[in-house]
Amino acid sequence: MSVLHDVKSLPTHWRGPLAGFALLLATVAAAQPAADERTQAHAEFKRLFDAGDYTAAAEHGRRVVELAERAGTADGEELQVALMNLALAQQRADDYLAAEASFQRVIGLIEASGRMTNPRLARAYAGLGITYHAARRFDLAAAALARAIALNRRAEGLFNVEQLPLLEKQADALTELGRLEEALVVLRYSLRVVARHEGERSLPVARQLESIGRWYTRVRSFEAARATLRRATELAESIAGADSTALVGPLTGFAENARRWLTDPIIRELDVANDPRNSMFHDPVLPAPPSLSPSTIGAEGLKALERAAAIVDADPDASPALVAGVHSQLGDWHSARGLPERARSSYERAWQAAGAAPEGARLRQALFGAPQLIHYVPPEGWDRFARRPPEEIVRQDVEIELTVTADGGTSEPRVVAGGDDERRAGQALRAVGTARYRPRLVDGQPVATTGVRFVQPFYVLSADEATAPPDAAPDEKPPTAMPATPPPQGPG
Repeated sequence: MSVLHDVKSLPTHWRGPLAGFALLLATVAAAQPAADERTQAHAEFKRLFDAGDYTAAAEHGRRVVELAERAGTADGEELQVALMNLALAQQRADDYLAAEASFQRVIGLIEASGRMTNPRLARAYAGLGITYHAARRFDLAAAALARAIALNRRAEGLFNVEQLPLLEKQADALTELGRLEEALVVLRYSLRVVARHEGERSLPVARQLESIGRWYTRVRSFEAARATLRRATELAESIAGADSTALVGPLTGFAENARRWLTDPIIRELDVANDPRNSMFHDPVLPAPPSLSPSTIGAEGLKALERAAAIVDADPDASPALVAGVHSQLGDWHSARGLPERARSSYERAWQAAGAAPEGARLRQALFGAPQLIHYVPPEGWDRFARRPPEEIVRQDVEIELTVTADGGTSEPRVVAGGDDERRAGQALRAVGTARYRPRLVDGQPVATTGVRFVQPFYVLSADEATAPPDAAPDEKPPTAMPATPPPQGPG
């Protein structure tokens, strides 16, 4: 029996006021979406999300949010969940501005309710930080992730393992900002968390040491990387044995460090004993070895990479993807060292292994579908003003089109944009001659690739851009170290 029908059975002098109240209740009930409608909307959102159609899921997620808004109060649990789901779909669809707004709305709802211990608040800040990181807004990412980590530790404890993915993103954001000492603190904290849960002598600790070693390589602290990766290799070997694939990660990291060490012209010219990074990254647990000769560095790197290749080739259970990865890196080593025939043999072995993977076509495309830059010496002083305030500098890009030859070299470079300044264009063209690529493979054979685009940025002072003649000589010495992130470069 309906509310209005009940009113008709009441005494006459009650009917007027109660009929109006009943009509209001009926109107409110009609405005509220039925529970089954909200359930169906959420189920469709989940179906689209699980299928990887994130754009469509985000569109449907907005409908779920609208229904949740109509169904309850503005700070209700259902609305918060709907907004979190929407934000995640928007993030996966690369709609970072929309995802930012959705995560911020969740944060605002929770903070306005005063429930600061709500676990969803930490997850919302984590989602916001990851969104900023994906959008390369690293300053905002670092702040949001720091807040997420603090909330997570307050709820789950100082050494909980749930924070490890956030610590990884935080270290990366700080590295991109040039805040290297802070990034190293974060990485070492991650190592403590893993050691606390897995034990000092464990393969997870070895993998975390490998991660720190690869970070040292990234910031061009090569001796610290060498020591850390050697420690990771020795730990993995003592636990899993000399022929275990657990050694492949630190061994290939060791080789990559050696390759970049050998081909980094600025670091090679440094007096390592006076390098300030020796004090910045000094670790008493990992004493720095004496300076090494290029021949020693090269021999160690090649030996590590060949050992990794021997391990995966001898292990029948090694995944095809792992085999392909090791041999493609061995090919990169030979290519960077100017040994194209050896590189070709390794690339062909990687191609064969990739074809045996469950998604062989996709893996082959990822490894060899387009030329991949593996070595490049940028023009001297290209970034000497990069750390100045943004209002003081102008970024000028020189875009070059070239052909990557079958042996990984370059030919026929020509400036297609940014060539107004002849001096910078000339510097970019000369630098392109140092580039070495992993070539594209077709049916397992390396082929030449035309039309490859390459962008070399230059950071110049705004005043100099307006007043300095094109052939003016630099008035400052180039920096003693490359930035953590290389210039945008490679195939268009």
